[in-house]
Amino acid sequence: MTQIQIPYGATHIDLSIEADLLDLGEGCGRMKDNIRSIDVIRRALRYPLGTKRLREIVATKKVADIVIVVDDHTRDTPTELMLDALIEEIGDDYKDRITLLVACGTHGTPTDDDLKKILGKHFGQIPIKIHDCDAKDLVYLGSTSSGTPVMLNRNYVDAEIKILTGDITLHYYAGFGGGRKSILPGISSRDTIKKNHALLVDEHARTANIEHNPVHRDMTEAASLAPPDFVLNIIAGGNGKVVDAYAGEMNSVFQEGIKVAKDLFCLKTHDLYDIMVVSAGGYPKDRNLYQASKAIENCYRAVVPGGELILVAECREGFGDYYFETWMNDYPSYEAAEKAIRTNFVLGGHKAFYMRKVMTKVGVSIVSELDTHLLTRWGITPHKSLEEGLEGEKKDKVKIGIVKNGLDTLLVPATNTLRE
Repeated sequence: MTQIQIPYGATHIDLSIEADLLDLGEGCGRMKDNIRSIDVIRRALRYPLGTKRLREIVATKKVADIVIVVDDHTRDTPTELMLDALIEEIGDDYKDRITLLVACGTHGTPTDDDLKKILGKHFGQIPIKIHDCDAKDLVYLGSTSSGTPVMLNRNYVDAEIKILTGDITLHYYAGFGGGRKSILPGISSRDTIKKNHALLVDEHARTANIEHNPVHRDMTEAASLAPPDFVLNIIAGGNGKVVDAYAGEMNSVFQEGIKVAKDLFCLKTHDLYDIMVVSAGGYPKDRNLYQASKAIENCYRAVVPGGELILVAECREGFGDYYFETWMNDYPSYEAAEKAIRTNFVLGGHKAFYMRKVMTKVGVSIVSELDTHLLTRWGITPHKSLEEGLEGEKKDKVKIGIVKNGLDTLLVPATNTLRE
């Protein structure tokens, strides 16, 4: 028997079972244990791609207003560490010109406690603006080739020096997070985000793919209408340690970063599994089902048709999105959800579309704190414990796989092209 600790909320579930642990490790050997995350970031700032060093850019604009865009509370980006390095690079003489802009997209407003977790020592020391996708003063900059009207946060557009920060990781229809995604959806209007996300029905809009991906292309075009002066993106391992970092021009940073991300987050499997136990990765990745469901999308292809995927996600904040919950209630089949996506796209509803799609391939069950009656109505089996979910399975001759960080692990079966 193998003893495995599976992340669940702020703690973990201990499990003793015969199973394959599908673990990408903490960095795929890319970095040595004695190299600190801050030093990886500092090196990226010393050797930027496609631009001058940030300190040189700032020095040429002595009275410049500097806006640094940071990820919100739904991500576990090491923002405090990135700000440490950025402020060091910018220099104390210009620190009082910095404003932090929290890129919330359509997410709810972070609380002070959320901001303290995001910013650490910088909370209360640097002015903070929270992006509101429904704000009245958003700036219209034009349209993309897909017809997406681009309206962005005024604080960002008006800033003389624009800096993006974030992490490059998997994204199930943009291909990867990072780079341009800090602008769209990060600091865009609700309508801009809605029009962009409606492109996800295209077969090329899928995890770890940007080739011919209309969502990625649209995001990149939107960002080009108000390009950042400097970008700092990191790639972190499952333990949160920074594996690599790139800084400089947005597209150069993104292209180099996704090379690392593909190596770090994509795991090829030669087998398909009867049962796949998938943890979203613990809090904050499993704060609600809206966020945690990305782990299902990342891992279901390694399950045999008709097999079972068991999501382990605390979901202390419930389902996480009104429209996701409404669409799961209103569209009980994949066909109905697909028709709704094509004819009446609503942000949040797209998560129901993906969930219904997976449910046509495999059975889905959940170990969580969610409303069991509602899950049952949706056709998802709720479990009080992981032992309950696996009861009987261990007695049978079934092949079981376990993923401890499903939001950052893409399972790629050898026979699967990921086009479904």
